[in-house]
Amino acid sequence: MNSELSVVIYILVLLSSHENEKLTSTQISERIRVNPARIRRVLSSIKKVGYVKAKEGIDGGYVLSKDPYEITLKDVYTLVSSKPLQIPKPSMMTKGNLTAEVDIQLANIFIESEQQLMQQLEKITLGSMLHVMKECALETVESFDDEEEIIGG
Repeated sequence: MNSELSVVIYILVLLSSHENEKLTSTQISERIRVNPARIRRVLSSIKKVGYVKAKEGIDGGYVLSKDPYEITLKDVYTLVSSKPLQIPKPSMMTKGNLTAEVDIQLANIFIESEQQLMQQLEKITLGSMLHVMKECALETVESFDDEEEIIGG
C-alpha cells in the first residue's frame, strides 16, 4: 500500500466522521499530521471525482459529498493506483531464460494477488470502517470505566 492511498483514506474517513461540518485543509492537515500542501493536492484530486465538495471563503472548507457507505476501498484504491502491482515489463518476458521465466511467474502471481485484493477492498466501505472505529472507541471507553470501578471499589 502506498502512502497516497493512506492519506486519501485518512481524509475521507475524517470528513465522514464530521458529517456536514466543513474542515479546512489546515484542520485536516493538523488532525492527520500530513503537510498542508499535500493535503490540498489530494483534496483537489478527490474533489474532481466527486467525493468531496469545497466552499471557499471565511466559512469555507471541505465536506464529504457522498454517503460513506457508497465509497468502497476499491474505489479509493483504483483512484490512487495508476498501475497494478509491479508486474515485470513485457519486453523482458521472452521465453528461454531464467529471468524471463521468473518474470512470467511473478506476473501471474501479481495479477492474481491484485484480483484478490480488489475483491476484498470492494467489501469494505468508508462507512463500515467508521462504524468499526466508533465501536472500538466505545469499547475502549467502557473498558476504562470498568477499570475505574475496580480501582475505586
